Amino acid sequence: MGQGSERRLEEVRRLAESSRWREAYELLTLADVSALGPADLELFADCAWWRCRVEEEIDLRQRAFAGFVAAQEPRRAAYAAWLLSIRYGLRGDSTTSSGWLQRAHRQLADEPVGVEHGYLACSQTEQALGQGQVEQAAQHARWAVELGQRFADPNLTALGMSWQGLCCLARNDVDGGVLLLDEVMTSVGAGELDPHFTGWVYCFVIGMCMSVADLQRAGQWAQAAWRWASSLPEATPYHGLCRVRQVEVMSLRGELDAAEDQAHRACAEMMEFEPRLAGEAYYVTGEVLRRKGKLDAAEAAFAEARELGHDPQPGLARIRLEQGRVDEAASSLRAALAVPGRPPFQQMTLLAARLEVALVTEELYTARTMCEQMAAVADEVPSDALAAAAATAHGRLRLAEGDAEAALAQLRPAAASWRALELACEVAETRSLIGLATRALGDREGAEQELRAAHRQLERLGATADATRIAAMLGDRDALRGLTERECEVLSLVASGRTNREIAAELVVSKHTVARHLSNIFTKLGVSSRTAAATFAIEHDLA
Repeated sequence: MGQGSERRLEEVRRLAESSRWREAYELLTLADVSALGPADLELFADCAWWRCRVEEEIDLRQRAFAGFVAAQEPRRAAYAAWLLSIRYGLRGDSTTSSGWLQRAHRQLADEPVGVEHGYLACSQTEQALGQGQVEQAAQHARWAVELGQRFADPNLTALGMSWQGLCCLARNDVDGGVLLLDEVMTSVGAGELDPHFTGWVYCFVIGMCMSVADLQRAGQWAQAAWRWASSLPEATPYHGLCRVRQVEVMSLRGELDAAEDQAHRACAEMMEFEPRLAGEAYYVTGEVLRRKGKLDAAEAAFAEARELGHDPQPGLARIRLEQGRVDEAASSLRAALAVPGRPPFQQMTLLAARLEVALVTEELYTARTMCEQMAAVADEVPSDALAAAAATAHGRLRLAEGDAEAALAQLRPAAASWRALELACEVAETRSLIGLATRALGDREGAEQELRAAHRQLERLGATADATRIAAMLGDRDALRGLTERECEVLSLVASGRTNREIAAELVVSKHTVARHLSNIFTKLGVSSRTAAATFAIEHDLA
């Protein structure tokens, strides 16, 4: 290699150390790849990864692996093989991922224990968890941490402790798990990790907190992750990955306008980096758009999420419910709930959506079952958000059953919990239910105050669909203008105490048609139960 080439490589190393990966990558593209040694190929692969050029990174890292093997550097070859295993795993190619992991093990077969063994132990932890072998996974994670500490490798130590935290969560030891994650994040916050592992651990830990509905930690660390990613000098894979988490938190907090803009950017960034991982970005985008009342755009985002391999539920089912396609909503949610092993927070959102559908279709037995399952999830995993979701669901059910006092006993503490968690949309939704329960008890003034407060909050947030729904609860006969003649007829029969079966017989239609009409009535009037719809009808002389 000539002096000019060597000077270029020295400049590349300097740029990479300063996180100036674009400039380093561009210089390396001028080099003769066939003349590069394995260490420089590895550096080239790193730069390609930071430039979101995953295919190129994989090719370069495979060349680096071969070079290290030829140079009889088994430890560096093992590390390259381990990273290749990770990359193929992210792409959903488990077979090739497993193959590279085995090659990494083979390279270390005759080597004394070193830090590389610790990285392989992290992958063994993941494999064991995937097979349901939690205790074996925990042993691998402990070994990774021990090796990280023994060889003073903060990257390995943090990664191993993250896996230890996940093992605790898998045993439902949430308190133990989050304590480990807190410790991991101190090393991240102190800048002890290199950029690649900093981003990795951020995404890993935030995802774990979201899974168990520790929304306060998830929100705090999502904001910290975004500040860190924004400090990087140029677009990287972590800009998209961290932006998705930030949008998820913004949506939960009701920051919908800002979330919508960021969501579209996240989708574009993730498609450039790794399309398979973009499905989550499109799902989060769909949820933001749904909350804003942009149902067509939300449905398109959910369709894109499905195309990329991400389950579009419960968001798509909620759209179907608003469209009056009740049977499709119920079927989709039944299929989603049949999938085992979902994280608690995701399971809770599915159960809540299925409960709402069951109340529309007058399936009170199913609604009670959903409430019981939500309570079981909340009991199993200590989380203020899960407890509030279960209480809200029970309040909704009690309201549908006509027991407004019991509903308020659940809804008022739930609203306080949502307020403490700073989840504005959930606060407004729960206050609207409190308004309906208060109205059912004859307190019209208190009901109007609750409903108006919920309406103002949703308008401020830009949640136009929910704001419109609650506006209908506050309206007079003008609110009836959106109902068709047939819907008014169904509403009148509901107010007279008829069941769906009796209404279907009287109108000579199917029960499914009645359920569809009821779904449309609930949406247009902004109510969530037959009792509330009947009350509305009586107040407006439809009964």
